[in-house]
Amino acid sequence: MVHHILCVDPDEDAREETVDKLRSELAAQDLRFETAGSLASAEAELTTDTAAVITEYELPDGTGFDLIGAAQTACPDAGCILYTDTDPDTIDTTALRGSITEYVGKDSIFGTERLSQLLGTTIETRVQATYPVPQNETERLAALRSYDLDSPDLLASLDRITDLAADHFDVDRASINIINEHSQDFLACYGDAQDWESMDREDSICTFTILEDDDVMTVEDVTEDPRFETRSETLLDMGIRAYLGANLITSNGLVIGPLCVYDDDSREFSAADEAYLRDLADVAMDLIELHSRLDSVAGDMGEAQ
Repeated sequence: MVHHILCVDPDEDAREETVDKLRSELAAQDLRFETAGSLASAEAELTTDTAAVITEYELPDGTGFDLIGAAQTACPDAGCILYTDTDPDTIDTTALRGSITEYVGKDSIFGTERLSQLLGTTIETRVQATYPVPQNETERLAALRSYDLDSPDLLASLDRITDLAADHFDVDRASINIINEHSQDFLACYGDAQDWESMDREDSICTFTILEDDDVMTVEDVTEDPRFETRSETLLDMGIRAYLGANLITSNGLVIGPLCVYDDDSREFSAADEAYLRDLADVAMDLIELHSRLDSVAGDMGEAQ
């Protein structure tokens, strides 16, 4: 996932040095930097995709606080860091309390290191904030990792489940998905869904499905659902306008992902439709747990020999 960072400093050499150091310190992150030397040019760079704003306080046509105020409107989820030579005792931060992640002095011995730490934390927090996370997320992920989901026999069995689902609902796409920490991966797919690759969790419908109390979620039209306002274009490109998903629930009551069917036209799903897909999801989970138990037995027998 690309994270857009805006770095603002009237000193061109200083801002390029800051960008170079951040790229080096956060090389594992996919960062895309925009830079600006004035308030006006910085405001023009602000978009909803901006993950963080790093700004000097003194700008030729305003202040860093003016920019942070603009960011609150243009990209309210962005983290804002004041990275400046200006003495903090001369700055009144009352008006923007809560809007600034932190003040970092450029002349501090650990200034750049602290800036990198803050930016890394800001990005991680923003990623988490773009999609809902179950309260039992840690336990859920541990359960997911406990299964061997690469078994060819298991995947062949799950493929038959998606075949049944697609046939019943007369759709061109169906899949069994798992929800990892930051991604959605496809275990078994029918039809056009076979061409799909792992996607960012923030772009996924299924990350909402795993939160459903009744373990099934219906979306008649993604363009009419406010949860997918920023995701609808991606979903429509995949041929997903209507959606029905039923969760795969472990024997301990933890959800590892859903079985889903997709339609490229808007449509309604009945209570009987939901019940049918829920039953298929239960069968899919039974198959996963059966394969896990068989693998465990086989391992024990191998050790005994």
